[in-house]
Amino acid sequence: MNKTPLTTQRIQVWFLCTVIFGSVITLAGCSHAREDSIKEIKAAESKLKDITKIDLGNANSAISSYTKFANRFPKDTLSPQFLYKAAMLAMSTAQFKRALKLYDTIYIAYPEFKQAPDCIFVQGYIYDTFLKDTALAHAKYMEVISKFPNDKLAQDAKAAISDLGKSNEEIIKEFEEKNKKKDTVKTTQSI
Repeated sequence: MNKTPLTTQRIQVWFLCTVIFGSVITLAGCSHAREDSIKEIKAAESKLKDITKIDLGNANSAISSYTKFANRFPKDTLSPQFLYKAAMLAMSTAQFKRALKLYDTIYIAYPEFKQAPDCIFVQGYIYDTFLKDTALAHAKYMEVISKFPNDKLAQDAKAAISDLGKSNEEIIKEFEEKNKKKDTVKTTQSI
């Protein structure tokens, strides 16, 4: 499935804003070593704050700070959040294999993390959209459906599966045809 550059850019900006906003909210009350790690993260994030296009060097610095924190403090409640931010940054800077590994790490090490379904779903999205591997995308989407059947992402995964391998034009055409059928039914019912 081909994504437009504008859609990809919006996703990247959304990820960046989420990373920065989430970090500002979650950072409070720390041990000395933990505090130093968080200061390092804040410094890396401040370099990302005022930019519209993500600089790869600054992004890698932030990713490194996030992963170092998680490695030093694996039981800390901030660790899965920081790994999630690292994965989003890796994805938004087109480091897709790195993002996939980070999402795997999160799900394996922190299966109860509230964004565990997101980790698997986004892996499917990466395989589909960027790596063009529909078989692995399908497997990840099916994993979301089977492990989290009541999560809202299960429905999104079903929709994504139905669109696997289709171009944007094909998806738009199908959408227009469905709307046309709905309009025909509404017109028939109102007569």
